[in-house]
Amino acid sequence: MSISCIIIEDEPAASDLLERYLAQCPDMRCEGAFPDAFAALAWLEHHTVDLIFLDINLPGLSGIGFLKALPKPPMVIFTTAYPQYAVDGFDHEAVDFLLKPFSFDRFYKAVAKAKERMTRSQPSLQSGKITVKADRKIYRIDLDNIWFIESCGDYVAICGPEKKLMVHGTLKSWEDRLQGFSFFRIHRTVIVHLPKIDHIEGNMVKIGPHKLAVAAPYHDELIRRLNQLSPI
Repeated sequence: MSISCIIIEDEPAASDLLERYLAQCPDMRCEGAFPDAFAALAWLEHHTVDLIFLDINLPGLSGIGFLKALPKPPMVIFTTAYPQYAVDGFDHEAVDFLLKPFSFDRFYKAVAKAKERMTRSQPSLQSGKITVKADRKIYRIDLDNIWFIESCGDYVAICGPEKKLMVHGTLKSWEDRLQGFSFFRIHRTVIVHLPKIDHIEGNMVKIGPHKLAVAAPYHDELIRRLNQLSPI
């Protein structure tokens, strides 16, 4: 399981330390570091992440104020030199609270908590079936009934012949979850179920009534995967 994250920290030394710690964790992917909340908010308008390392005492807009500005905040690990802010942090369901200066061991303990929370929130996958929460209901879906999965902001759309379900999560988390099954990413926004592809024409694949674009970097690997699935 890979966890994407960003750092929001106005102290360069503290930001550099977090980046060095993250570099030692192969399953953590740092997408960027921001010196203030406003820069991070601008970036998050077009991107999503699983986790934010968030300093509470930031210039202009505090970490708590930043968090309140997010309509659907991801997981958060607060960092600060002021222990009196801990109560505010946990009021916002923070994964953990790192008091500066913190060691790598303490940092990794917080990361482990984030992994555990993310695992609990991910759909379960057993014997070719998957359990998901959507529309305030719990669905059991046979993988064979999935045509493709498409990113839609903070959600993914699970599309099949019977229904389309909107499930909270990232496409990356689903890509990781479906490893070992016949699913393949053809675009930064789409994962397809390979056996469901009817044909490929140019840079498009046809699945059921849908035509989906194949991004150039994925095209050759898609052909290779299809040949492995059903050799010519």
